Amino acid sequence: MDSKLKEKIISYRREFHKYPELGWREIRTTARIAEILDKLGFENLKVGIEAVDTKAIIELVKLNEDEKREEMNRAISQGADKGWVEKTKGYPGVVAEFDSGIEGPVVAFRFDIDALPDLQPAIKGYRPFDENFISQNENIVHSCGHDGHVAIGLGLAEEIMNNKGKLKGKVRLLFQPAEEYYSGADSMVFKGYLDDVDYLFTMHIGLSHEGRPLPSHSIVGGCNDFLSCNQYDVYFEGVSAHPCGASQEGKNALLAACTAALNIHAIAPHEEGLLRVNVGEIHAGTSPNTIAPNALIKIEFRGENNNISKYAKDRVLAIIDGAAKMYDVKYRIVDYGEIPTAQSDKECIEIVKEAAKKVEWFEKIYDLGNVGGSDDATVMMQRVQQRGGKATYLGLGADVNAPLHNSQFDFDEEVLIAGVELCLNILKITSSS
Repeated sequence: MDSKLKEKIISYRREFHKYPELGWREIRTTARIAEILDKLGFENLKVGIEAVDTKAIIELVKLNEDEKREEMNRAISQGADKGWVEKTKGYPGVVAEFDSGIEGPVVAFRFDIDALPDLQPAIKGYRPFDENFISQNENIVHSCGHDGHVAIGLGLAEEIMNNKGKLKGKVRLLFQPAEEYYSGADSMVFKGYLDDVDYLFTMHIGLSHEGRPLPSHSIVGGCNDFLSCNQYDVYFEGVSAHPCGASQEGKNALLAACTAALNIHAIAPHEEGLLRVNVGEIHAGTSPNTIAPNALIKIEFRGENNNISKYAKDRVLAIIDGAAKMYDVKYRIVDYGEIPTAQSDKECIEIVKEAAKKVEWFEKIYDLGNVGGSDDATVMMQRVQQRGGKATYLGLGADVNAPLHNSQFDFDEEVLIAGVELCLNILKITSSS
């Protein structure tokens, strides 16, 4: 790879780091990806509403027309091409395809593009601040490496065009929105972009191996320890009353919510494997001298297999119902859906390992690593596998200064160059198989 492309890849990462966007709001990111791919020569790009099935978006996070226009205007004000912004119709996501015209496999790569809600610190000694690519969007930060994933995808796109005479079959690049917000992967699966895929490669910077962070110059070919993940928003609806007046007429939604939260955290572990439950938010009441008529708790639970997931779901639902009955309040649940578990295919793991051996940067190459959590890439993996294809979730090792989802997260940018070289080698291997 020439030095000019290396500089471009790092520049891409820093640009997207500077303008992070939350799930289903990644309009600038989408427009810039499309603009770059178009200039590289990719034709018939699917952008925004053509890239995602909007039926996959749950109502709670779906933007109205005014909100979509606001995001589109912000994207333009931050340097996105107006033409590409308008083509999104207010929806994020890009699908690009290269067809060699020669018979061969359909190989897909998935790159997630969204950021997280958090305040990035402006402090000396922190590289994004020192080198002027700190977040310009208030309370939004790329603290999970997705800016790096996008940069790898764009670097790979350029290398595909540089090597198109050496490739066979089709290559599909999926720049997926809303990994952190659920339904991003579903939106592309529902569109059918995974239905004919023979090999799917998904990836993440900063995973682990044998429970320890994966450092620079190392790689894992796949991961199998995904936890399924469910999220609920639970709204309790009671009746307000004065606590010193007719308090017997009140129905305390706050206490129902607190009772549910405490008992959810008391769910017993399961003998078959990992179970994680968490009540991460609670909002309730109107004033100190009024019995709280409403409350909201936000719940997440994860399980290592289907039995554990069902056990957790049954217990959570029973606790919510019991807490509501104790305080004679009503409740309703907004279900964000489930991210499933998945297994990486041995064939794909071996392809990754073979490809990594040809990249000088990688010194330690392992079969399997650890996720220790969830990623909706598993939705795509399952779809490919159900239809006879193979898939993996590989881990790119990188020295980091803080854990994933920490607002100060930053990583060794050399991994981006290695990631592009790896993906190109994967394509050369699948073209020769």
